[in-house]
Amino acid sequence: MSAYQKRKNYFIDKSFQSRFIITFCLVVVLSSMLIIGYLLLSLQNSNTVAIENTKVTVKKTADFIFPITLETVLVVSLFSGAAVLVLTLLASHKISGPLFRLTKDIDKLSEGDLSTLFRIRGNDQLQQLAQKLNDMTVSLKEKLKLIKSAQNDVKSFLNDKNKNIPREESEELLILLNNLEEKINNFKS
Repeated sequence: MSAYQKRKNYFIDKSFQSRFIITFCLVVVLSSMLIIGYLLLSLQNSNTVAIENTKVTVKKTADFIFPITLETVLVVSLFSGAAVLVLTLLASHKISGPLFRLTKDIDKLSEGDLSTLFRIRGNDQLQQLAQKLNDMTVSLKEKLKLIKSAQNDVKSFLNDKNKNIPREESEELLILLNNLEEKINNFKS
């Protein structure tokens, strides 16, 4: 596997990924608390007959099963929390990695580098966005070619000696066209 295909650092955008992970872990914690609360409320007015140390006792059902329920919910919450932590880290990695890569490529494009290709690993998210950015770059290249062609046509027209354009105006237009050509040449395609 090449370096392009295998990312070793799972924390690419620590701020985003931390918020993403914490949000989902909080869902697990809140769900666990809601389960415990619901059980306590629903068992509040019921009693249970139990045999403890060869004695028959009557207890509130919540007092009887609360320790077992609490222990079970905590164990399940810990395992669920660990699973959610790992899964959200992997999911956020597949989002923040491509965003990081696309941001770098967009920076190149904004500097006028139309040779930029937006590539994302095949199993990462945002494939469709990368393709749309590539389509936009191709479209910009085609429009730049049309502008260059039109500029060359105007230049040829002005350089044609058979035209009745006053020399001063022709020279002034050529200067403007040369400035335009300089700006067009700032693009790398």
